[in-house]
Amino acid sequence: MKIKLLNTYIITTLLMLLDALAYYTKKISLIGYYSDAILFWMWLALSLAVIIVYWKKIFAKILLSGFLLALIVSILPMMLPFYTMLLSMSSMGLKISKDLNKDFRAQIVGYSVLGHPWLEIIEKRGLLEKRIIICLDNEINDENTDFRLGATKDIIFNQETDKTLSLTLFYGGPNRLIIFDKTTGRIIKAQNLRH
Repeated sequence: MKIKLLNTYIITTLLMLLDALAYYTKKISLIGYYSDAILFWMWLALSLAVIIVYWKKIFAKILLSGFLLALIVSILPMMLPFYTMLLSMSSMGLKISKDLNKDFRAQIVGYSVLGHPWLEIIEKRGLLEKRIIICLDNEINDENTDFRLGATKDIIFNQETDKTLSLTLFYGGPNRLIIFDKTTGRIIKAQNLRH
């Protein structure tokens, strides 16, 4: 029983490290918004189980000390790293998530208590997905508009070509049409739409 728990913990830790490495280097993660969060919470629960089961071993005490130190260090700078972890590993950081079609998904997320939410367009690739576009408030606005991604009520898929992806950010009244270049991730055009 103890060996199975330890082996499961090691495999889960390696999966989580591989997932984090793939995300931070190539913007690739497991499919769906919640899969990474589920992997993290599984790893955390297994960590606590390993600490309890192997309490008499030195590595369990080091692991617990590491967790407590990480918690304290994340809380010291006005709790910003703690809130970032909490928002990114739970549904609290997700504002909108929508499947656009069989190949793409869009989400508006905010992982910071100080920053504004942003729009991500994610390409589905079977069990994995890759973030191909990230868009901030200032990128969808021009000198005459002040749209906020955090106020978006819905994301409507318009069309896709070989090079572009067109979405409407629905606000309930004027809405915002945005055309992205799929290869660069940049906005080609952003314009107001009346009802």
